[in-house]
Amino acid sequence: MSKPILSIISPTRENFSDHWITELLKVKGAVELILVHPPGMEKYPINDPRLKQINSPFRGEIIQRMTALINASGEYVLSINCDEYLNPDILEIVLQYFKRFPESWLLRLSKKSFPFGDKEGLSNPWVQVDNIDEIAIRRKDQPKEGLPENGNYLQEIPIAPVDNPFNMLCLINIRKDHHGWHTENFDKKVWKNQIVQESLQDLIQTMNFGQLFKYVPFWCMDRLLGLFIQAKFYEKGKIIGHLLPIPEQIRDEDNPPEFARTQRFYVFAEMLLLKRFPQSGYFWNLIISQLTEVPVRAFLSAQRKLSNLFKSSQPIKSIE
Repeated sequence: MSKPILSIISPTRENFSDHWITELLKVKGAVELILVHPPGMEKYPINDPRLKQINSPFRGEIIQRMTALINASGEYVLSINCDEYLNPDILEIVLQYFKRFPESWLLRLSKKSFPFGDKEGLSNPWVQVDNIDEIAIRRKDQPKEGLPENGNYLQEIPIAPVDNPFNMLCLINIRKDHHGWHTENFDKKVWKNQIVQESLQDLIQTMNFGQLFKYVPFWCMDRLLGLFIQAKFYEKGKIIGHLLPIPEQIRDEDNPPEFARTQRFYVFAEMLLLKRFPQSGYFWNLIISQLTEVPVRAFLSAQRKLSNLFKSSQPIKSIE
């Protein structure tokens, strides 16, 4: 296989659906598909030269996603989950976009969500994206007046304002830094791989605490890496990309019941931002506002566990 243009990566879990990987393999063109499985999980029985399957040394969203990203060799890279579906023409969309905007760092995809098990909806024909050269641009502070009423425009994405000052309101869990058109997250966006690889190496070094200890959180790579890249290459006011208009280019499926979504403490991963960029008021606001939630969420978690324990201990009533 020749050098890929686009690397599509995903950490996986056991029992991801045949339907998902079948649809993933419909993506056209010079792409590589990298799946990183948990330790000991058998590789999916399929022969496609574009598909690489790796077993991570440890289980965890961050270590699996990092392993996939480090192995990505394309000019561009897109990180998804094993319940997210892509327009098969995604490579052509990417090439059109970066030809028009060669200075952009990222292309954000429009998304549509479906209930778990809705294979019919997830398999619906994809709507072709208009020629990107002909799509209007909405500036970051531009009102909608004068723009296409159907929303068919490219929305500018400015860099996250990581130089914002510390705000005392974060002490009472009031944070406003995330308001605006900037993006914090990494996933479901096509990034230039060069800046991703440079940021990954920096992040890996940031995980070192002294000579002997490396701190690798279990999950929450999404916002950690998205903000890490923007802080590392920060240029105040820079437009780093655009959001594509609907119809969607990516679809996601709700988690199955055995993998129900739970509230996670992102702070245990994102504290690495503060270690690497202690001068950023934006990151102080982010971390402190999350820390104020820890006691409340810990109490609610304990309350749920006690409630479930109480329910399971109740005798089963017979039906006469």
